Amino acid sequence: MGNRMPKTGDSANNEIFTMRISKKLKDKLNELAKRKNKSSSELIRELIESASRW
Repeated sequence: MGNRMPKTGDSANNEIFTMRISKKLKDKLNELAKRKNKSSSELIRELIESASRW
């Protein structure tokens, strides 16, 4: 199956988004997520929601 993610069930978070970023940005994202005690996916969702309120 390659890089396919496991099925997550019937939740509100069921779309898959793929983005290419540098290792440096990935490390920064993971560090920020760790400091906020969140997953990187959760952090990205929150950033998108926050930006959409502007």
